[in-house]
Amino acid sequence: MNRISTYGQLNATLTSVMRQQSDMAVAQAQSSGLKSESYAGLGADSARALNLEAQLARSLQYVQQGEIVASRVESMYSAVTDMIDTLGKYQSLLSTAMSGDSAETAGLNYQSQTWLDTFVDSANTRLTGRYLFSGDMTDTAPVNVSDPPYTPQTYPSTASTAYYQGDSAIATFQASDGKTITYGVTASEAGFEEAIRALSLGANASEDPVDQDALTEAYDLVNTALDALLVTQTKLSAAATALEWEMDVQTDVQVRLEAMVSTVKEVDVAEALTRMETLQTQLEASYSAIAKINEMNLFDYL
Repeated sequence: MNRISTYGQLNATLTSVMRQQSDMAVAQAQSSGLKSESYAGLGADSARALNLEAQLARSLQYVQQGEIVASRVESMYSAVTDMIDTLGKYQSLLSTAMSGDSAETAGLNYQSQTWLDTFVDSANTRLTGRYLFSGDMTDTAPVNVSDPPYTPQTYPSTASTAYYQGDSAIATFQASDGKTITYGVTASEAGFEEAIRALSLGANASEDPVDQDALTEAYDLVNTALDALLVTQTKLSAAATALEWEMDVQTDVQVRLEAMVSTVKEVDVAEALTRMETLQTQLEASYSAIAKINEMNLFDYL
């Protein structure tokens, strides 16, 4: 039973213990490295923490999407490289056929058709089910030379993109809040059209007698197509470089944002543990004091 003489002292000690228990609970929570287990516990810093984390999440998303786009650009660059290689072989065939080599001329139509099919396969490249040269119509193969309305070419040929089944959209990527990178290429571009027309000319030219006019036109078209595809390849390379640079920037941004979030939300664990040990000592002392107050009796001092 508490006496009137000890009530005030006991009440003050209990108040101190309650405060110490609250401080101890905070210190225990902070021993994990966080100032608080909830945003409310951050007080005035809660809004700043939420804003920084939102920026960090957005930056992570930019990099994640950037890696996907970078894979597309790499695949497109590789496909264009294959197209250039195919045209290089076709150019050699045309050069030989134009020189009057009957052995090469005899297989002109077949070999030209084979390389036309190879070129079309490259133009119809897909990545994760997505056609890369169709604009926004990514579920549609961009090139079809097997069916109308595309007409097999004969001399003199006429420029035609009737083979193209995609749309005119040019793909872009939002690399950051203020940066957009254009990386799209469609199979309706001049280099594709000229290459397909040149290959079609060879596949349909007369072999006996050799249609020299068709071969000459095809050869000139190949030269023009190669120039255009080399420009396309350069643009893709530039897009890849820009993507890599922007992702590096975002990685640096993430490092800074993570440091800022840490400053707002985290505490020094070693310091928190030291504080917890100090509070534990103080709390044990307070418990001891309460026990002694409860044992006190006024008659002991009379």
